[in-house]
Amino acid sequence: MHDNPALSTAARAGAVIPIFILDDVSAGEMARGAASRVWLHHSLAALDASLGGSLQYFAGDARDLLPRLVAEHGVEEIHWNRCYEPWRRERDVVIKSRLKELGADAYSHNGALLWEPWEVLKTDGTPYQVFTPFYRRARAQAPVPRKPVPAPRDCVFHGKDFGGCSLADLALLPPVRWDHACVNTWTIGEAAACCVR
Repeated sequence: MHDNPALSTAARAGAVIPIFILDDVSAGEMARGAASRVWLHHSLAALDASLGGSLQYFAGDARDLLPRLVAEHGVEEIHWNRCYEPWRRERDVVIKSRLKELGADAYSHNGALLWEPWEVLKTDGTPYQVFTPFYRRARAQAPVPRKPVPAPRDCVFHGKDFGGCSLADLALLPPVRWDHACVNTWTIGEAAACCVR
């Protein structure tokens, strides 16, 4: 909820329908491993609690699923926080193109980085591979990083049901429950991730 530019911007535009798409199709061999899936399950449960139980879950190819949901439900504006893995960037370009064809406005936001990869490059236009020169260039020439945004105060969650699945249906937890020891030592959720007061 805190420092979530996609959510904050969407909340200013009107009622929000928060969704999560587990896209193992586009991920291919880059799909999450077992421990990451356990963490994701519990993080989504914590997020859903913060959203008052309004998070809707889907599994499938986001390139097809998101445009279909937009078309079926007349969604006019979509916001998400960018990911930077090459497969995710390629997928997001396809999604934005398909949404534009449907007449919907799609916006991706920087919700994770001080500087995006294309903002700090060497003079020849290639990325740095050594931290110190990167940092010097960023401090001297890159835009000042944005300040964290607070959680939206008056966020209204639209009650529209998009016909998703349950968190359990995403099958993020292992069938043989080896994960209890890990989960008992982890502190999962937004409050654990930052100094939210």
